[in-house]
Amino acid sequence: MPEGCGNWPLIEANDLLKGDLKLDAIPNSTPGLLVHYDIVFIHRYGITRYESDPALAMLTVADPLHVIFVKPDIEVLRAQFLDRQIHHQRKKSKFSRLWSRYFRLPMRRALARFSGKPTRATEELYREHKWLAACYDQWELFARQAVARHPDSRLTVIQPVSTNTLPPQFKLVVAPGNTPSS
Repeated sequence: MPEGCGNWPLIEANDLLKGDLKLDAIPNSTPGLLVHYDIVFIHRYGITRYESDPALAMLTVADPLHVIFVKPDIEVLRAQFLDRQIHHQRKKSKFSRLWSRYFRLPMRRALARFSGKPTRATEELYREHKWLAACYDQWELFARQAVARHPDSRLTVIQPVSTNTLPPQFKLVVAPGNTPSS
């Protein structure tokens, strides 16, 4: 990774889709950005191709581009999601949980049906093993193509070795610098 990247601003790409962040609010005076991108999240909004996600417009201006794909086993990913979901639900008030379950979610689905864009709850997406595997493949192809367009860029795919160690341990799945042509 580039020197000093630990001091770069962190952007949550999902915040663009949620409307909590605008592209023009992203600082352009820094030497780089760290972008956390959840490859499943876009599908909640009916976006089926990464090329269609407005958050990924950032990739077109990055030079060089360094993509690190943290690729846990699908069952590990599902367990992490469920643990995180339980943790978030416990932090919410009873009113907030009821509001979300009986008003916000049904209203969101009704509006999605009206607009013609299919949306699904995140927990529905995480239930489907084959779909998640296809999502991994689609993201890796997209990332490889994005990296191939930029000189001196790289895609590194790493996999968590154990979820119980601090700091977490990873193994390299794809060697740095690999592109579709190498």
